[in-house]
Amino acid sequence: MKDGTLPESVLDERVRAVLRLATQGAHVLDLDESYDADAHHALARRVAGESAVLLTNDGLLPIAPGTKVAVIGEFARTPRYQGAGSSQVNPTRVLAPLEALSEVFQTTFAPAYTVDSYERDDALVAEAVAAARTADTVVMLIGLPGPEESEGFDRTHMNLPANQLAALAAVAKANPKVAVVLVNGSSVVLGDVAPHASAILEAWLGGQAGGGAIADILSGAVNPSGRLAETLPHRLEDSSSYLNFPGGWQKVLYGEDVFVGYRGYDASHTDVAFPFGYGLSYTSFALSDLEVATSGSVATNDLAAAVSVTVTNTGRTAGSHVVQVYVSDPVASLPRPPRELKGFTKVALDAGASKRVSIDLDQRAFSFWLESLHRWVVEAGDFVVAVGHDSRDLPLTRTITVDAPPVAAPLTEWSTYQEWIADDEGRALLDEAAAAGQPDLRAYGDLVEVIGNFPLMSLTTFVGMSPDHDTVKQMAATWAEHHGATT
Repeated sequence: MKDGTLPESVLDERVRAVLRLATQGAHVLDLDESYDADAHHALARRVAGESAVLLTNDGLLPIAPGTKVAVIGEFARTPRYQGAGSSQVNPTRVLAPLEALSEVFQTTFAPAYTVDSYERDDALVAEAVAAARTADTVVMLIGLPGPEESEGFDRTHMNLPANQLAALAAVAKANPKVAVVLVNGSSVVLGDVAPHASAILEAWLGGQAGGGAIADILSGAVNPSGRLAETLPHRLEDSSSYLNFPGGWQKVLYGEDVFVGYRGYDASHTDVAFPFGYGLSYTSFALSDLEVATSGSVATNDLAAAVSVTVTNTGRTAGSHVVQVYVSDPVASLPRPPRELKGFTKVALDAGASKRVSIDLDQRAFSFWLESLHRWVVEAGDFVVAVGHDSRDLPLTRTITVDAPPVAAPLTEWSTYQEWIADDEGRALLDEAAAAGQPDLRAYGDLVEVIGNFPLMSLTTFVGMSPDHDTVKQMAATWAEHHGATT
C-alpha cells in the first residue's frame, strides 16, 4: 500500500465492506439457537422415507413385522448416510439400519464385507450365507464407500464393489428371498444385482434418520413414493457423455449439448434399467380425463397452461403418487429432446379414492434458450403435453397449438442464403445489392435449393452467383446496425 501497489482508498473501502458485513450479521450472536432435536430427527426420517425409491418388488415387500430377518452387509451396522468431503455435517444422532430393523423384526446380523476393502473375505461371506439359511427373509445392504464418490475426482465406472456383489450372489443362492437396499449418492448399474434380488430399494444417502426410513418402508409402515431424479442405465457406455468425457489436453467437449440425462436416453431410444421419474409403490394408480387449458399469449409474455387430471388409487393400500407432466415440441428449428419434465405434483390417496389434481405451466415450459438471441423463445406450432408416471410411461397426451411471433436468429455474413431471403430486411438488402449490379442467386432458379444452405460469405467464392465479399460484409453490418446486434 505505502509502496503504491494498492491505493489506500481501495483498501479502506474493502475494510468498510467487511465491517458492514460483520455489523449486519452481528445479531445472530444473540439469537436463541435452541430447537427440538427429536422433532427434527422425526422430520429427517419422514423425508428419507419419501425420498427412497422402490425399484423392483416381486411381492417380497412389505415384510411383516416380527419376521425372522437376516440383516446382512456392513453398511447396516456402519451406515453411510451422507456425502464425503466438504458435504459432511455433524448429525445430532445417527440411527443405523441394523438398529432400526431390529426394532421391527427378529434379526440376526452378518457383515459379509468390509467397506474399507474391495477384496472378498471368504470367512465373512460364509458367515453371511449361514445367517441367510436360517432366516425367513434377507435384507442386504450394499452400496458405494465414501471414497468412491468424494469431491476432487470423478468416478470412472458405475459399478458396485465386486466384493459386495460376490457376497450378494452367495447369499441369494442360500436364500432367494432377498431384499436389497442400496446406499449410494450417485447412480450405479444394477445388472449384477437384479438377478439376485426379489426387491431392490434405492435408499440413497438418507441422512441421520435414514436407517429408520429403511425399516419403515420394508415393514410397510411407510408406502414408498419416491421417484428417480436420474436415469439408471444398463451400462456406463449408454450415457450420452460417454464419448466426450473426460476429454484430454485440458479440454472437455460437452458434445451432448441439451441431450443430457433422460433427454439423451429418450432421444436415442436407448433401453435403460430404470427411467427418469420411475418408482414403485405397494399400491397402484391410474390417470384419466386429462385436460389442458391455455391462457395468455407469447406476444404478451404470459402464455400459461393449466394441466388437470384425475388420479385414482386402484390398489388396496393407501399411498402417494407423483403425477408428472412432460412437454414435447415435435417440430422445432433447433434439435430438442423428445420430451422434458415441466411440472409434477404429489397426491396422497386412500385405497379406491380419486382426486382431481392440477399442474400449472408457465411460458418457460414451452421455451428454449436461443443462444444467438441470448434469451428464451417460443416458436409457434403444436406442442404435445403428456402426463404419466415416468419419462417412458406417459399414457395421456393432448396436443395444443401455440401462436407466437416469428423467431429468427440474427443475420450475419455466415448466415445461409436461405436465411437471408427468409428475413424481410435480409431479402431487401439482397434486392438492393442486385439493383446495384451485384449477382443474385435467385436468378438461377432451382440452384437455390441445391446451394442455398451455404453461408452467404462462402457463396462469394462462386463468382457471378452472389454479392461479392465486401458487399456481404456491408449487408451484415447494416442488418446488425438496424437490429442492435453485432456481426
